[in-house]
Amino acid sequence: MKKILSAIMVFFSFALALTFLANVQAEEGITDLYPYDQEACLIQDAACTNTKVGDSHWTFTYYGHRYYVISGSVRYGHESIDDNSDGWIDDNELAGLKYNAFAVMFLNDTDSQIDILTANARTDITDVVHRKYAYFDETGVLQMFEDHVSQYYIHNDGTVAAPDWRLATQTEIDAYVAEVDAGTITSGSPSTDGLTRYTYIRLKMDSVDTDGYVLEPLKYLGWTNADVDTATVTDPTLWSTIIADDPNNVYVPAGWTVVSFGTLDRGTANPATTEFIKMLPTAMTDSSTAPMYLTYTDQPGWFSGVTALDDDAVSAGVNIVVDYNAAFDLSNTVTAEWVNMFDDTTGDIINSTDMLDYSVGIYQDDVLLETINFVWNETTSSYDPSGAVTSIDSSDFGAAYKAVYTVETPSGDVTEVEADIVIGVMPPFFSGVADRYSDEGVYIDLLEGITADDGYGNDLTDSIEVTVPAGFNFYNPKPGVYDIDLTFSHHVHFDGVDPTITLNGTTYTFDGSYNTPSADWDSVIAVFTDVAQLQATTMSWGSSGVIIEVGSAGTVIRTIDRHNWDLVDENGLNTPANASGMFDAWLAGLTLEQDGFIIIVGYNMGEAYTTAKALAFGDPISYDLTQVEVFDYDIITNATYTLTIDDTTDPFALVVNDDYVIEIGQFSNVNEAILANVVGFDTFDPQEDLAVYVSDNGGLMLDTEGVYTVEVTVEDVTGNSATVTFDVEVVAPALTADDVQDMIDAGTYLSAADIQAMFDDQTLTATEIQALLDAQLITAAQIQAMLDGQDLLTEAEVQTMIDDALAAQAAANDTGCGSSATISTAAFIALFTLFGAGFYFIRKQY
Repeated sequence: MKKILSAIMVFFSFALALTFLANVQAEEGITDLYPYDQEACLIQDAACTNTKVGDSHWTFTYYGHRYYVISGSVRYGHESIDDNSDGWIDDNELAGLKYNAFAVMFLNDTDSQIDILTANARTDITDVVHRKYAYFDETGVLQMFEDHVSQYYIHNDGTVAAPDWRLATQTEIDAYVAEVDAGTITSGSPSTDGLTRYTYIRLKMDSVDTDGYVLEPLKYLGWTNADVDTATVTDPTLWSTIIADDPNNVYVPAGWTVVSFGTLDRGTANPATTEFIKMLPTAMTDSSTAPMYLTYTDQPGWFSGVTALDDDAVSAGVNIVVDYNAAFDLSNTVTAEWVNMFDDTTGDIINSTDMLDYSVGIYQDDVLLETINFVWNETTSSYDPSGAVTSIDSSDFGAAYKAVYTVETPSGDVTEVEADIVIGVMPPFFSGVADRYSDEGVYIDLLEGITADDGYGNDLTDSIEVTVPAGFNFYNPKPGVYDIDLTFSHHVHFDGVDPTITLNGTTYTFDGSYNTPSADWDSVIAVFTDVAQLQATTMSWGSSGVIIEVGSAGTVIRTIDRHNWDLVDENGLNTPANASGMFDAWLAGLTLEQDGFIIIVGYNMGEAYTTAKALAFGDPISYDLTQVEVFDYDIITNATYTLTIDDTTDPFALVVNDDYVIEIGQFSNVNEAILANVVGFDTFDPQEDLAVYVSDNGGLMLDTEGVYTVEVTVEDVTGNSATVTFDVEVVAPALTADDVQDMIDAGTYLSAADIQAMFDDQTLTATEIQALLDAQLITAAQIQAMLDGQDLLTEAEVQTMIDDALAAQAAANDTGCGSSATISTAAFIALFTLFGAGFYFIRKQY
């Protein structure tokens, strides 16, 4: 529920119905100003990327903006008590602040002005100095604004001796900026005529002044007039032309609201709030600006003490563990509260934290089993529950229930908190399990820092079993991401509970026989509350034992020992003459008293029989048929963490060809040409995840012959890298048969030196030599001589061979019998094709 306060009246007595209608239109087109510009930080949601500051549930709306005041940042005048009666409220008499970097709102809800004294320029008032103050009167009109950290353009309509400052017009601002841009003045200095400034201000509305307000420049980071030298003018009442007292202090008239803005309200922390604050001088001097109005949204109630019930610190939420077969009831330490902001009768602010009644519903499988109501008792300052919990069965190990705590405020806000209830034992748990990182090849203790606990402080670390992925070697781990599974078992044992009888203070267990006839009573203990069942039983002469009749008071009326017919009653021990007949008559006419019962203890039941036989009239007797089986259970606790073994080994960069030669035109891209000679691989990362790039291209030019030294880097995912350097030789492209033919047609020939070089380099293959022989270009002896390095062709000999080949070609062209030529054109083509681009050609004129 919201309460909108558009007129802040003295005593803060507000008529809600009237003020709500006056502000409905103001809700439209509002810019919300949240701490850190994040609503999540206000409502303490996980999406908040800064401090979850919380909400005071107060907002003030002004000039199209709604500011949300954070938790612990609202002060109330009625709570500010002048303890030392000096007429001032100092920082020790102000309510403490939860945070100091956002706006603090002071509501003077009293009928008197409150003067707040500072000892250090208001730093003590807000813990960290707030540098911007806005003063709203009881009707919401912004009456005064102070800012000693941001600058505003102001202009003097008066004289230096008697200044009359106002906000500068745009024309005056433009003229000032022009002087700054021209270098005539520096920003912050007065204009050349001394009439315009860019400075810090205090501005106060004044109906007498022709501007409707008065204004004075302030010192940077100071609350005194910029033109007053406080070192020489020592009277603080003269330090301001607007405030008649020391301007360092804060004066809050009755009904006024003062908002001081913190560090995170200005600058780059929240640009939207910064812009809003700088608008305030313009807003307050605009007569059309609507008054500020306050809104309080009722807070929902909250619980305290529920989380303290948590028995399981590992599992999420509140988990209450009820010991197996133990008694359980709800704790009486949980409280429910809410903030009651307004007096229901007067509407005055009271800001009271009140206790609330609440209820707890016990559910199982979403079915409500019972509800326990807790009513606050003002007299005892504690809660009175409506009853004890009866629906939880602690004998059902592992049974799960849910307790839902519910509180509703007088304004109708409902808060629910859930707690899980489980029957059993405190859950065993791991400690220290967290994702880990280590380097490859370094031994790792997989249980380092990890412990196991049975839930009751008993160490079970030695029982932890560790499961690792197949092939993982913790002595020499390889890079990778591994799931490490942990488990340990805790055996739970509960002794069984047998039915018992208690004979005159001594307790004996038995098998729980109850209203069950038997043919042999020598070796049993039995309880009867049903006389008909007892009368139906067979009591042969061979069955002997003590029969105990117990009255409504739980004491012995009589005992009869069928072994020797001793009878004990109010008359003591006696043995009837006709015991058998007496017994039959007694049994036939037996009527138990209210809540009376019979216990039979067989002759063979040892000590129990002896005790039963010794009972006297009036001895106390009781029985308990509760029976619980022996319980054994293994609780398996599991945990997993991720182990990342970092890759610290550099990848490999392999040069494919140490004598890397490319032809002009073979590649169109420099990097492509270089990378074609390198293969990168890694012992861990797949090849497609490696970054292989040219780290130095050596100035490689794909269209220019030469040798270039280049560098290639291979980098793996972790950032390890390897580099390799090699030479790239760029050569002219190899000749095709068509290229050779074109050269022959153009009269271009091989030099003898080029042919000789081929032999010197031994680059001719057997196939190429055979081609020369087949073409009759050279004899076998000449080839042998070249290979032996003994008889190399001279240039003249090569030229003669070429001339003969040309002449033969010409003759063949004339006769059309080219196939009979000794040296054919085709042979030359074959020769040049085989030799490739390594030859040098010369041109000879004929």
